[in-house]
Amino acid sequence: MADFKTFVLHSSDYKAAFDRLFDSVSWKSHHLEFIANAETIRMTFTHTLITEETGLGACSSEKASHLGEKILMMLDQLYFLISDNAEIHKLLTLLAVSTGTWIANHKGTIKELELIVSGIASFANHASGQQELEELYEISMLILYATDEYIKADHDKRNTQRPWRYLCLNHCIIATRTGNVDLARLSYDRLIEYLPEEAESFFKMGVQKANAGKYSLHCQKMIQAYYEMYRSDVQPNAEMRMSFN
Repeated sequence: MADFKTFVLHSSDYKAAFDRLFDSVSWKSHHLEFIANAETIRMTFTHTLITEETGLGACSSEKASHLGEKILMMLDQLYFLISDNAEIHKLLTLLAVSTGTWIANHKGTIKELELIVSGIASFANHASGQQELEELYEISMLILYATDEYIKADHDKRNTQRPWRYLCLNHCIIATRTGNVDLARLSYDRLIEYLPEEAESFFKMGVQKANAGKYSLHCQKMIQAYYEMYRSDVQPNAEMRMSFN
């Protein structure tokens, strides 16, 4: 379903996708007010896209942040209302990733990360080609930079399930899987900057994966070099093992 050449969908694609999501809402008669409000938000968003696509005006970073957040919050609510269907859930996460990318491309700020991170992880788990992985690397990098500064401050490190943590880790995993040593190095430097306390465990687990032949020779050497900088007797935690695909 995802076109890895662009995660910013055309306005007509957005409309069609939202129509499918709205049609899949269970017990629709119980959620008429939400559907009406969601339709209004969707119409505002698609109108903004059409205005940009026709060259009649560019959306400011402030407007992109505000409107994009409304879309992401609406998708978050839809997550609990749509039918339990794998294709529909994939469509929902595609819209989340696309919206996050749109915000980032407008130099906006992202505060609603969960569905975006879930979508990136899901698409990465099903990606096999280098082009797909490199596109996801670029997208995850855009989302990293566009994330709200308060989220980046990462105050509650006790929550191992926080989306910011998984975004940083998956960014490195995707980079390593591309086999591109330059992308891997840049992603590792970002991990050290954003999650320094996670670096040692990540690199240790990466060395184990590399020794099992999971990565290219160049990336094996790169992750080994980074591990040597952080080497100690600390064991990777369970959450790290779960997220390292």
